[in-house]
Amino acid sequence: MSVRLQKTEAGREAIHRRDGELSRAARNLLLILDPSRPAEAWLAAVAGAQPADLERLIALGYVAEPEAPAALPPGVSPARAALQALLPTLDARLLYARLTAEARPLLGLVKGYRLVLDLERSGPEQLPRLAQRFVDELEAAQGTAAALDFCRRLGSPG
Repeated sequence: MSVRLQKTEAGREAIHRRDGELSRAARNLLLILDPSRPAEAWLAAVAGAQPADLERLIALGYVAEPEAPAALPPGVSPARAALQALLPTLDARLLYARLTAEARPLLGLVKGYRLVLDLERSGPEQLPRLAQRFVDELEAAQGTAAALDFCRRLGSPG
């Protein structure tokens, strides 16, 4: 199976509620699976995982093929679009923690420090704007690939 799959909202909920209907191998597969690699590569990475485990995840609606990305409006970077799609699904505490932890290492001492100060001074309603600023500054400093990698890590559990 050379198809690439991603967790669905139902799959993320199953992880949080620790779905007891899944075998250990199926649960581990669900935890790590993302569209960065073909499904067969993820099967090989999980000890004891069988194609039947992947088929069960698909049948339960826990994983699916990623939807084709919509055409980006002019001037919108892929990283900005990725973050915008991800923001509604993120817990504010997780977003805050990830931004404060990664600001200085990824943006540098001065820009990172300024962002952390702004995070500490702001409320939850400003968090999406500051996350966008973080991604924009990261993209400007390190490129689109680094900004997309941050968004991918932001959306993955743990």
